[in-house]
Amino acid sequence: MSILIHCPHCGRELKLPDRSLLGRKGKCGKCQHTFILQENSTQTSESEKSVVREQEPPTPRPKEKTPPIVPESPVFPNFAEPPIPPTAVTPAPAPASVPVEDAPFAAFSPPDFAALEQQADTSGAAGRLRELHSKSRRQRNRVLMALAAIAVVAAGIVLVSSRSAAPPLPSAPKSSENSPADAPPVTDRDEEEFDPTETEYALRGSPTTGRPIQLQYIPFGTQVVINLHPAELWKSASLGEELRFCVPPIAQLVESTLRDLFQRPPDQVDELLICLIPGPRGSLPDVAAVAHLTEEPQRSRLIEQLGERIEVENQSIYISGERAYMIAGPKTLVVCPKNQADEMVKAITDRHPAEQIDPLLPLTDHDRQVTLILTPVTFQLHEAWFPENVRPLIKQAIDWLGDDVESLAWSFHLTPELFYSDLVLRNKKVAGKKLERTVRSRLGRLASELVPLIQQMNPTEAGKRMVIGRLPAMVEVFSLATIFRTAPHHVQLVTPLPDRAAPNLFLGSLLAWDESTRTDFTKARPMPPEGPMIPARVADRLKMTIDVDFRATPFSEAFAYLSSEIKTPIELDGDAIKAGGFTKNIKQTFQQQGARVQDVIVKIFEESKGMDVNPEKKLVIIVDEKQQRLLVTTLAAANRRGLSPFDL
Repeated sequence: MSILIHCPHCGRELKLPDRSLLGRKGKCGKCQHTFILQENSTQTSESEKSVVREQEPPTPRPKEKTPPIVPESPVFPNFAEPPIPPTAVTPAPAPASVPVEDAPFAAFSPPDFAALEQQADTSGAAGRLRELHSKSRRQRNRVLMALAAIAVVAAGIVLVSSRSAAPPLPSAPKSSENSPADAPPVTDRDEEEFDPTETEYALRGSPTTGRPIQLQYIPFGTQVVINLHPAELWKSASLGEELRFCVPPIAQLVESTLRDLFQRPPDQVDELLICLIPGPRGSLPDVAAVAHLTEEPQRSRLIEQLGERIEVENQSIYISGERAYMIAGPKTLVVCPKNQADEMVKAITDRHPAEQIDPLLPLTDHDRQVTLILTPVTFQLHEAWFPENVRPLIKQAIDWLGDDVESLAWSFHLTPELFYSDLVLRNKKVAGKKLERTVRSRLGRLASELVPLIQQMNPTEAGKRMVIGRLPAMVEVFSLATIFRTAPHHVQLVTPLPDRAAPNLFLGSLLAWDESTRTDFTKARPMPPEGPMIPARVADRLKMTIDVDFRATPFSEAFAYLSSEIKTPIELDGDAIKAGGFTKNIKQTFQQQGARVQDVIVKIFEESKGMDVNPEKKLVIIVDEKQQRLLVTTLAAANRRGLSPFDL
């Protein structure tokens, strides 16, 4: 529904295509005045107030006399027909000693994070930091370590860093002596025409439509903002629980942070806003936070817990140690440093500016499960906030961003079918298009740059080695699925993927970083162990014996594994497979020990049920001895092209 507003500078009547643009920054087409798009109070009707905000695709419009609004936030298109979705990343198979029934969300048993444990252990980096600061800073260190860990995950998933990754679809190695070697990729006939904006997941659009994050009650000087939904992420048997299972040290640190600040477990906090306010270089920042509780607490008991009551500008403030608390609503608690209580009270009605953070706030959504907003220069100047073993990762992530990024906002959201990542980079000095080209190029190279570094790692546990070895493939899938949108002052990277991508990316990124802290990258890369002799003929390679353990593994990824085992490219005829009623994400769940590759293929075909029972549309495999490759297609497509299926 289009609405009319007026330019506050020249008074010109302007038309907005829909209400989703309200609250964002726009520019008058006549006088070029930039202002926040707000609806005229006299124009708001009861029917308009009931309309749920939606993002609609931009459609061509005829030229009008009314100058159009130019919004700075990109609007994502919708498409009529969803094509085949991108390759999904599934959990690594679990060792036999860890039954899936006992750990339904686990790729394997909970990993040990030797490097991260230093943050939670009082005898590690956090303990040493506490010894360097006064009593008023001691409890705050836990908060900072939790925030540092969240920042590490954000940098690890979106950027991974320029120090880690593998070929498009490598296989997990079976030997524990070395990391995975390069494997021939599974190619796709549709790959050259792949458009990430037309995937099934991209078509669904943003999973949330909440209002922008606001910094009400927050004192002046915020440079880092973290917004979480703990109750949702800590819900039993939820996607959040699955994600926390993959990063237990970080989950424990967030729990201790909430108990330290508000004396409550995560499942009692619906939404948590944490802001870091930098102090002198080399010191820890001040922390301000707003917690929206799931249930209204008993006020008399709450007042007893908060501490001594004082009045600041006719507002009741409660002092506990070096912190000041305020009851901002029936379910809302606010905390800040005691010496900033007056600023907290002023921010009830007059929000303090947050410099480079402010331009990104209209582009955020407070309904997202996790949002991180920061300025890279803040982390450059305040590396003392992080333990020593985390600082190299932070530095590499900032270097990867480059000098052209002034600030960034990264958020993600999980649904039963979707992992939605949204990264907004605000550019400085350079044009948005130039920043887009730079970031697109860096993201496209990231997977191949990770290969040699992953190969130098030598995890002692088979499960860790498998997940780390697949990290480059995950990064490649992430890169291919990313949609770029560019405005004059920011570049937005939206990455919609299957829900399986979230735990795999979190776990793979964190395990790779954890292993990198024990890897000497100055040594020569270890040579891969000599494997079985690969027959010269492709047909003979299908008689090789292998072990498989597929657990909800997509059709395309199952063939990626076979490709790596027989060192032979396997091409998927995307058009034929789709026409036959199949999808490349059909889940494969079976185990075979010492089975011939061709028998495994037969089993995959049996597990893949198409929608059309026509015998000519059954799946077949073509052996191409001349090109030294295999082709998976349908019998009908093979007959049209004059190809003879291999007798399995």
